[in-house]
Amino acid sequence: MKNLKITARLLDGRVNSNDGIFNLDSILAYAWMLENHPDDLQNNNLRPDNVIEPDLPLAKDEDGRWKASLGFYEQHAEIVEYWHKKVNDFDAAYYVDFQGKRGKINGASGEYKAYRMPQIIRVVSDIEFYAVGDPDEIRRLLGYVTNIGKKASQGYGYVREWDIEEIEDDYTDIGPYGIMRTRPFIGELPNDGQAYQIKKVRLKPPYHLHIDRVPCIIPNVRRDQLA
Repeated sequence: MKNLKITARLLDGRVNSNDGIFNLDSILAYAWMLENHPDDLQNNNLRPDNVIEPDLPLAKDEDGRWKASLGFYEQHAEIVEYWHKKVNDFDAAYYVDFQGKRGKINGASGEYKAYRMPQIIRVVSDIEFYAVGDPDEIRRLLGYVTNIGKKASQGYGYVREWDIEEIEDDYTDIGPYGIMRTRPFIGELPNDGQAYQIKKVRLKPPYHLHIDRVPCIIPNVRRDQLA
């Protein structure tokens, strides 16, 4: 296992993310799932009763967490765009069976309600992660990861290349930007001049599940705002 700096070099820097948080262990877990459990991933079967523990090429700490940092970057701009969902009467035949009668889609409420969803698009620098792991196996898994963030099909978060280099120190917990990953909140914030949030989150992927969440300190991942 090596101390590593891993950089996602983005094509144009546009990433779709509401909170701006990118977890390296989650990115690698996605790649591992794509390789080992593609059906569960494709069908969105990662529910609380079906949590699959990935076998990642990362070291673990004494608490059993993967030794991997959040992604740090400079943010140059923030744009709000909107995603629209609307089923109109022309598309009704593909979505609704009116059983031979005339019908109309109710877009105001119910299953086919129209949505106007805000999407936060961040224009950022290359994203910098730190890890302790097997560089060759990490590089292989990252070959599956072409985008970071949401709405990859729309071209957001496109990764031009992954750069992996060995470094001297382990920066997965404490490093050049203060706390380098989410950690449990035990009553006080570090007095290191950095800005931190407190939020209930999971401590290992899949992070989107609403189980096993605990109050945690969330690092400020924006280098342009760091002290």
